[in-house]
Amino acid sequence: MGGHVTIKDVAKKAGVSITTVSFVLNNRTDVAISEEVKKRVTKIARDMDYHPSAMAAGLAGKRTRNLGVIFYMEDSIISNQFYSFVIEGIVKETIEKGFNLFFSYLESTYNGYQDLPKIIREKNVDGVLLIGRCDPRLVTDIKERRIPVVGIDLFPTVKGIETIQVENKLGAIYAVEHLIKLGHKNIGFITIKSGVHPSIAERLDGYRTALIKNNLSYNKDLVFDCQTQTFLGGYEKAKEALQKNKKMTALFCVNDEVAAGVLRAAHEVGRDVPKNLSVVGFDNITMSNYTDPPLTTISVAKEYMGKLAVSRILEAIDNKEKLAQVREVPVQLVYRNSTDKPGN
Repeated sequence: MGGHVTIKDVAKKAGVSITTVSFVLNNRTDVAISEEVKKRVTKIARDMDYHPSAMAAGLAGKRTRNLGVIFYMEDSIISNQFYSFVIEGIVKETIEKGFNLFFSYLESTYNGYQDLPKIIREKNVDGVLLIGRCDPRLVTDIKERRIPVVGIDLFPTVKGIETIQVENKLGAIYAVEHLIKLGHKNIGFITIKSGVHPSIAERLDGYRTALIKNNLSYNKDLVFDCQTQTFLGGYEKAKEALQKNKKMTALFCVNDEVAAGVLRAAHEVGRDVPKNLSVVGFDNITMSNYTDPPLTTISVAKEYMGKLAVSRILEAIDNKEKLAQVREVPVQLVYRNSTDKPGN
């Protein structure tokens, strides 16, 4: 025949409807179909090397047992040291529950239906997980196809869907109060320009809250914006900030990559860590164990985020439950060698 054999081809060859073929190949016992028809359809499907697709399963009223994971191509989610562990959790939980995963990318701009991933347009998935950025129109278009959606660390915030977030504010409070308990009073915060992601604003809020709660003033001049949340971004900004702010004895960083850049900058400007500068990161990525010195940081249950997202999407699929909660995964301080009392 040439090309991919479809259920329509089998139905035409067998002289029956597409629905009948679907019922036969999915062994539906609640539908009256003669043994003759069953045998004919089965033989033709085998001879034509036809394999039922997710679409066929859908026609029979069964689930595809597929989940979709969608993210933007340029965000490098797979290789990102934070999100790669989230995805590991997704993979483990999906396998555990007997589902399959389809990964799909989006271009930088979502322009409507024509940009919907094929797995969505063809309803080849029972549910969708969105990671990181998203366009609210994308969420609307997916939900219009009655496919449940769960977001992970989602930006911007989208109403009406379940999201799995980090306890960003609490983590920042833990980080700053750790420094305060060590005796630090001039504590800076290296972040990225506001408006990029809600988690950044929450970490700034936690930084400010911890200072005020402990009777320390919040000084905007001690908040420094990187161009990017990367090693290079942290390195460049810290080198500038440390040369201008000699009295600053500690820096809380928006993430571990930025903090690693701060460690390099501190070394180059002659600020020994932790003797002359304490540094705290956020996320507890693998690299934080191997910086020099190893990095005190806020540990996030990254793999658990992925597992929880899968668990929630499966609940929606099974129970047709409307998911609209914000669920925050726990954080904790990991004390390593990059922090100490000022002047030690």
